[in-house]
Amino acid sequence: MSVYAVSDLHGQYDAFIEGIKRIGLKDTDMLYVLGDAVDRGEGGIEILRYVMSHENMDLLIGNHEFMMLNSVDPDGKNKCSGADTDLWLYYNGGRITFEKYTGLKEKDRIALLEWLRDRYVIKTINVGGKDFCLTHSYYVPKYENKKYHELEYAAVWNIVWTSVYRHGETKGSDIYKKYDYTFITGHVPVGYIMQNFLGDYEYNDLKIYKKGNFIDIDGGCAVGYSSTIKTGALFIRLDDMKVFEVPLKG
Repeated sequence: MSVYAVSDLHGQYDAFIEGIKRIGLKDTDMLYVLGDAVDRGEGGIEILRYVMSHENMDLLIGNHEFMMLNSVDPDGKNKCSGADTDLWLYYNGGRITFEKYTGLKEKDRIALLEWLRDRYVIKTINVGGKDFCLTHSYYVPKYENKKYHELEYAAVWNIVWTSVYRHGETKGSDIYKKYDYTFITGHVPVGYIMQNFLGDYEYNDLKIYKKGNFIDIDGGCAVGYSSTIKTGALFIRLDDMKVFEVPLKG
């Protein structure tokens, strides 16, 4: 059995499926999607339903699933008027996701929402004797292994939006080193970190970012395919930390 993680697919369903092929995912393996499966690209709902239908896959809540859950009608009706509606639809690429969501039958929308509410926000696991903490972005010890429905809005917001590598929301780049976990996160594209925090303005690659026990695996799928910027999905095998790069195709 091997354990894999990928993050921030942002509706890039083809890259998701290609990544599953490249890692050779078996029924006995486990794949964690660390949030932001939806929005910007067209295949977010397909990704959610694919993960939902496979016992060897799971999803952690990211800020985009968080916005979705706080925008659509909680009972699965074809409405979108929740507290995060404008933020989701008009500022964060949620309109394409909502269009696909409304194309589902009401019973399928209800099932999807119930499943999403039962997903973890922070998940700790042990792989080969090594302790990992999976989170879309930030870490708060008291919320380890808590599911979305167990937490208040502000608590989830802090975990899925806050980052040590995001201007305006930075809360100390060394918060992770005092813990014994290896942290696997997403939320902020590696290219953004390299250019805006490390000053490498010519950076244009598809690699993970590692600092001590902190690893970012956001390959920039939110940008979509670009002929000038390398973007794609980064799958990582936690057993040996091997990275599988899946560039987006035009």
